Amino acid sequence: MAEKEQSVAHRPAERMTVNRSIDRFTPSFVKAAVKRVYWRVRRLYARYRHIEKGRFVEFGYRFRFTREEPYRAYVGERTVVEDFNVWSARQGDIVVGKHCWFGLYDIVMGPVEIGDDTETGPGVKILGPHHPIFELDFRTQQKTIIGKNVRILAGAIILFGIKIGDNAVISAGSVVNKDVPEGAFVAGNPARNLSGITHRAWEIADTKDKAGGDKGANE
Repeated sequence: MAEKEQSVAHRPAERMTVNRSIDRFTPSFVKAAVKRVYWRVRRLYARYRHIEKGRFVEFGYRFRFTREEPYRAYVGERTVVEDFNVWSARQGDIVVGKHCWFGLYDIVMGPVEIGDDTETGPGVKILGPHHPIFELDFRTQQKTIIGKNVRILAGAIILFGIKIGDNAVISAGSVVNKDVPEGAFVAGNPARNLSGITHRAWEIADTKDKAGGDKGANE
């Protein structure tokens, strides 16, 4: 009995020795090819097995989806994901509403919740936690929340844990590091709320247009 237990105890060490021998004598191009095939199969399996989607959802060319147990992605109907998107549900669920649009080369990391009718431009990054904390359950912890009918323009970066209200607009190239209220227009690095300035500029422009129209009618 003792000999059997000793034999079982040595099995992991023997397996490690065999694995090292195989790794040493396997050509690099074979290892690279096997690794490429392995990850491709794993991503395809995750995409078709762990993404729950509504009707008429479209994923573009080279869409990549990775995840870890127990997380998944949920995508509402008629949502379009353009080419070369990378989505990661390794640290939390990705929940996307209906009629959304994701531009080219976007990155979406869970845990995140995105409302209906939200659109993003190319190169947008919606980031997750900096490091995985396996003791926490991110389904009940902090997550990024993006409201309905939000417009996130090209190259914007949304940091983890941010809340963006409905109908907000995120200008191109902005880095959003704090919450955005409903209907706000934010821009810059770090992003600032410029709603008052833009509304004032639009009022001045409307006044000039009206003045020009009245002048032309009098002439």
